[in-house]
Amino acid sequence: MDLVLVRHAIAAERGTVANDAERPLTPEGAERMREAARGLARLVTPQVIVSSPWLRAVQTAEILREAYGLGKVRISETLAGDDYQAVIEMAAETDASPVALVGHEPWMGELLAYLLTGDPAGMAVTFKKGGAALVRAAGEPRAGNCWLEWFIPPGALRRMAAG
Repeated sequence: MDLVLVRHAIAAERGTVANDAERPLTPEGAERMREAARGLARLVTPQVIVSSPWLRAVQTAEILREAYGLGKVRISETLAGDDYQAVIEMAAETDASPVALVGHEPWMGELLAYLLTGDPAGMAVTFKKGGAALVRAAGEPRAGNCWLEWFIPPGALRRMAAG
């Protein structure tokens, strides 16, 4: 099974809305993500996109959905928490591969570490806003039993879309 981990795009600054979960993407963030999504589409085509329920992640997932021409984005509370095993189980239950998971830092970096090492603190990883990683597993993913195929910052994805 393949998992595409994506951090949400550039969002409004903290404190601009009362509830952090309601921070939207900035117009620049949305445009940059559209470009990055075109580059990402040259590398992988997920069958399903699952997003954190937080607005900036949902908006990022919608940009990906449009780039891939997929159906509705699925929303999962597990992508707004820190239950890494629950995310793995949720992804496996989709019966799809690849599955794109859209979420937040530092949680996405910790999820990547958990998938690769079995420990969310097993390695230091930071996703830039709009960055992505492809993680592979033989069969269903298990903690510490996956491998990293690629990890690409958003600038490189945008350059891929242009070339």
